[in-house]
Amino acid sequence: MHNHPTTLMRTIGKTRRIWRQYVRACALSAGIPESYRTVIMYLYHHPGAGQTDIAEYAEITTSAVNQAVKSMQTEGYLRKETDPSDRRGSRLYLTDRSIAIAEKLHRQLAQADQSITDLIGAEKEAEMIALLERVADYIRKDMTSC
Repeated sequence: MHNHPTTLMRTIGKTRRIWRQYVRACALSAGIPESYRTVIMYLYHHPGAGQTDIAEYAEITTSAVNQAVKSMQTEGYLRKETDPSDRRGSRLYLTDRSIAIAEKLHRQLAQADQSITDLIGAEKEAEMIALLERVADYIRKDMTSC
């Protein structure tokens, strides 16, 4: 096994993986299957969104979203309505059951976020956010070739 020096980007990646594991565990404890989590939470914050919106947000194909949506409809997690402005399209909405589950997960993650803020302090958190946004902008705009 190779020992890699600790770098900022490696640490960010490691932290992100640990956070994702935590979110997965919270979602499962709230009753959200992993394969449905992104769709449920996106629709919780964007009721009436379309499958293309979800695919773009999750950076997955619309066919992957379509498969998940079909299963989720069958299992009672969401309902589809025809888009009144485009009869070929549809809008997706959570059922009451999945709204309650999404609210539980939202509360758990908000508490986790707050505990991290409490750990490092609001001022340090704001500094970290500003620095990470600066890094993201630099990667996006200035690191144009490999």
